[in-house]
Amino acid sequence: MDVVVVGELNVDLILIGLPSLPQMGQLCVAKDMEFTLGSASAILACNLARLGFEVGFVGKLGEDDFGNFILRYLQRAKVDTSQIIREPHGRTGICVSMSSPEAYAMASFAGIRETFRFEDINLEYVWRARHLHMSSYYLQPGLRPGCPELFRQAKSRGLTTSLDPDKDPTGRWDRSIFEVLRFVDVFLPNEYEAIHIAGCADLDSSVNTLREVTKSVVVKLGSAGALAADSQGVFRTKGFKVIPVDTTGAGDSFDAGFLHQYLRGSSLRECLFWGNACGAISTTKMGGTTAFPTAEEVERFLKERAGEMGR
Repeated sequence: MDVVVVGELNVDLILIGLPSLPQMGQLCVAKDMEFTLGSASAILACNLARLGFEVGFVGKLGEDDFGNFILRYLQRAKVDTSQIIREPHGRTGICVSMSSPEAYAMASFAGIRETFRFEDINLEYVWRARHLHMSSYYLQPGLRPGCPELFRQAKSRGLTTSLDPDKDPTGRWDRSIFEVLRFVDVFLPNEYEAIHIAGCADLDSSVNTLREVTKSVVVKLGSAGALAADSQGVFRTKGFKVIPVDTTGAGDSFDAGFLHQYLRGSSLRECLFWGNACGAISTTKMGGTTAFPTAEEVERFLKERAGEMGR
């Protein structure tokens, strides 16, 4: 395999076009909805497979309708699901996302993902890949204690590694992540996450702090683009202009585009272009995978948008 993704699994219910976010006791009617694959890890796995990589997934689902839906979705995307554990009495999680013109809100039920542990992972399966990725570090309390050992062993076996932390719902921003970052080749936070994890007042200081402990830091800046920093310096690229419909999974789509080029040995600058392109394209339809492009479509997009890239 090219990539093994270890991470969380849940479905998404996306409600868009609300006149405002509902208050207690109030009913608001959405203009549209989508019931689709959720979870950063699964969205990234599907999108990497669409770009042409052989991808395997390691995680845990309940034996319920949501779990069946996720399994079918991953299999249709040609992601290997042989290492996904089904828990007979477990309940698969769901995230409900609501958006209005002025604001958005999310509510999540974690379900069985919180019981997924390092001991559940078939390590021999992971070592068959050339790259290990994990998303949503802070959303997986059962897996977190074993993450340093998982990434340490991956590096000792010759795999490259990447980690997307996601937000910490507790607001504590557990510093144990620094034990993992020593074994991470590509760290993929957004600006908010980078600042809170580093414990700094601004982005530049945060990037400098983080790149002292990990090989390269790649910070997603939304529509403003992204930056990457390693021992050679800091590289910034602007975002591509699109008309967004839904930003669900845009950061995970960025990750997929970036890693597609990273695993092909491209420069950080070229990786950023691909990440920005995939992230932008993914926002043009609802859901985290619906609009995601093939590699040929990304190349065509970049050729058409060469003027936005400073080329």
